[in-house]
Amino acid sequence: MQAVILLGAVIVVGLVAADWIAFTRKNPRVLGYGLAIGRQQEALRVSPDDFDANGYLPLPHGLAWLCPGQHAIILLPEWKRFGLRFRTAWPLNGALHYDRFSDCAELRFIKRMPWSSALLTALWFLTVMGGLIAYLVSYARAGGFASAPGAFLGVALSGLGSLVLLFGLIVVVAAYRLEDKRLMVVYDELRAALREKPSQKLD
Repeated sequence: MQAVILLGAVIVVGLVAADWIAFTRKNPRVLGYGLAIGRQQEALRVSPDDFDANGYLPLPHGLAWLCPGQHAIILLPEWKRFGLRFRTAWPLNGALHYDRFSDCAELRFIKRMPWSSALLTALWFLTVMGGLIAYLVSYARAGGFASAPGAFLGVALSGLGSLVLLFGLIVVVAAYRLEDKRLMVVYDELRAALREKPSQKLD
């Protein structure tokens, strides 16, 4: 049994690591990878002259990568350039999709999270909630709420489970806000860079 548990843990860790590597590497395939958790639109000037020969535009807190074949710009925040130099379990990246190069291109900005982060988070919450509900049902069937001390113990334990859920929710929200702030900083830097550079020949 311990070997099975260990093997399962190794597989999960391997899948998460592979998921993050695929999510954060510079590859056009990451454009449609991950769970879309936010969308917005904006009109900006988009020109290939804003990027170097490799399609890169270095930014103070990350990198913008032009993928003309996919009509998109990938935003990759560099977490080491921020004040809090650590990566949470809920990293975000973003992609701006455009129809053509233009002085006023309609950009569709999509934020994405790795599937493993979303699935494991949902699984954790469902496990804790399911365990708490199963405990309350079995405790009630066993007559645990029939006496005052038993009822007090049941309420106390269910309250402890609720606190675990609340703590998990706070961690997820705080991590998401941190990663979203980092991504939006890079997005704002890209917008500023595109607005500052003079317009040249557009395709």
